Amino acid sequence: MRKHVEAELRPDNHRIEAFSDGVFAIVVTIMVLEVRIPDSLAFGNDRAALLDFASYLGTYALSFLVIANLWTSHHYLSFTLRRPARATLWYNNLLLFCVTLVPIATRFLGMHPASPRAGAAYGLIAAACTAWFILLRAHAARITDNPLHRGIHNRIIRRASLFLIIYLASIPLAFVSMWLAWACFVIVPPMLFLPLISGPVPDSHSRAERALEHSCP
Repeated sequence: MRKHVEAELRPDNHRIEAFSDGVFAIVVTIMVLEVRIPDSLAFGNDRAALLDFASYLGTYALSFLVIANLWTSHHYLSFTLRRPARATLWYNNLLLFCVTLVPIATRFLGMHPASPRAGAAYGLIAAACTAWFILLRAHAARITDNPLHRGIHNRIIRRASLFLIIYLASIPLAFVSMWLAWACFVIVPPMLFLPLISGPVPDSHSRAERALEHSCP
């Protein structure tokens, strides 16, 4: 009887994914609403306004790729959470908290692309998102009974650790050269599309498992 009650009270991975999807959608909506075309560009050639607009639009595109990757990987991660624990909710909530800070850092960096403080703030929040994503992946690897899922989690964690190092490096580099900090921000998104593992997938794997193996971190 006790085990039956505990099973009913256990969090459901579908609700975790639904809530997370809502947060990701709101974050992207907030970011795009911050993109405003200067009125001076409607009928004139305001070079300064054009550069400011291009800077913010580029920062938005960069952040969108980061958020899109987190959402994509989170989707595949939630598939592996067959029996999420109470701790899973809080690992997930803390990740979402970091994600909600991305629009703030995006606006700060977009408005002040040459500011070391803006660059350091962006690097810090990007590093926080990556760090909590790694912690959530590590937690998922601990609670899963599926060795395939555990192996995939561990491989993604190792690659995400490289991204974490890059973002952490961007924080002090922003005070040395914003060009170096921007290089750190720009180099990560293309790396997200590298295949996780190569080679044929055994026929015994399900379609979901194939998708998991080729998901981005």
